[in-house]
Amino acid sequence: MNTLFFAALIDGSGLPRAQANSTTLKTIFLIAFAIIGALAFLFMVIAGARYALSKGEPDNIQRAKNEMKYSAIGLIIAALAAAIVNFVLGKL
Repeated sequence: MNTLFFAALIDGSGLPRAQANSTTLKTIFLIAFAIIGALAFLFMVIAGARYALSKGEPDNIQRAKNEMKYSAIGLIIAALAAAIVNFVLGKL
């Protein structure tokens, strides 16, 4: 087969094109990251309540500490992702 034939098949003219600019993309991503960050914070608050209500049981304390740790990691990842998206979209 000829490579020119394949190039004609995938020229992209029939594909839909989005009319979004970098400001629209930035807004969409920041809203998504804000929701993710809010959920991570909510999970951290719930884990803190579980820690406070653990009644000194080692298993419940460890489970609550792990939940707080993973919630904090999720919050950090969401913040870093938002910073990366701001940086990349700022360069476009």
